[in-house]
Amino acid sequence: MYTIIPYGTKVDFMGKAPFFLRLTAASLVVALIAIFMPGIGIKFGLDFSGGYEVLMAFDKPVTAEQVRAEVGRLELGDTSVQSFDVPDSKQTHYLVRVQRSEVLSPEELKQINDAFSTRYAANFKGPVGYNPEMGHVIEVQFASSATVGAAATSSVTIVEVVESTGHTVNRIRRLGRAEEPRYSVVMRGIDVTMVNALQKSLDPTTQAVRTEFVGPTVGKQLRDEGVLAVFYTLVIMLIYIAIRFDFFYAPGAVLNVFHDAVITCGFLALLQRDFNLATIAGILTLVGYSINDTIIVYDRIRETVGKARGKALDEVLNRAINETLARTIMTSSTTFLACLC
Repeated sequence: MYTIIPYGTKVDFMGKAPFFLRLTAASLVVALIAIFMPGIGIKFGLDFSGGYEVLMAFDKPVTAEQVRAEVGRLELGDTSVQSFDVPDSKQTHYLVRVQRSEVLSPEELKQINDAFSTRYAANFKGPVGYNPEMGHVIEVQFASSATVGAAATSSVTIVEVVESTGHTVNRIRRLGRAEEPRYSVVMRGIDVTMVNALQKSLDPTTQAVRTEFVGPTVGKQLRDEGVLAVFYTLVIMLIYIAIRFDFFYAPGAVLNVFHDAVITCGFLALLQRDFNLATIAGILTLVGYSINDTIIVYDRIRETVGKARGKALDEVLNRAINETLARTIMTSSTTFLACLC
């Protein structure tokens, strides 16, 4: 039977253990510094930080640097611009992410409140309702139906008041009871602000092909749940290995997995790549592969210990690792080839 590792191979893995222990300890320290050091740290993506993600399309050939410079002038918070390939499209596409999730800053919200107070006086039941989680929606309430008629609070008038502050209204919807009318005003979001700016400076045909929004609270909740998912996975693995093998084996296996996950996170932090839900899925996959290989080796160690008859521990470990080496290489290489593709 064909095997990539000849039978009887005896690589002295344990003899090289001190060197690799120092190397992996240094890597772990570097990873922890990269994760927690101010100025580097993990860069949370849209899923976890909240904000807007807009896919922009240009007919003219523009560069990412040009788009980044123009969007940066809008002062929308942390901004990233990435090239985005759309098959069978002659347009140039960029994925623009901005950290600012609120369409209205406190100053802008005060300006809208003042505009309604000036226009409707006592008929306006302020302040304007605004939830940052909704991004681009405000609610306006008036005193009663009688005063509504007197104050001419039609949709057209409300639009005029909002747009007098420099914002553009998409639509208005009537809410609440008839005696105390309330209106939901949906304004154009940051995506429209970016499109308008890019149309003026780079390409008049600029358009937002797709817009996604995540509120800051939802982002924090997703981030916390993602971290807990990894933590619970490690705890369950610790319990499984303690039951399946022996508690003596369990701490080392979980520390191995923890080491793999931390170094991967540190690598992402050093490269300043976005940490999002897809990253959590990748780390959980990594944890699965890591513990799977660890359990195979542990199982062979347990079998070898039973036949060792007083042999040194280093010799037992070397034999177990060598006997599972072919399987380890084939599993790792096929996974690497899939990732490479």
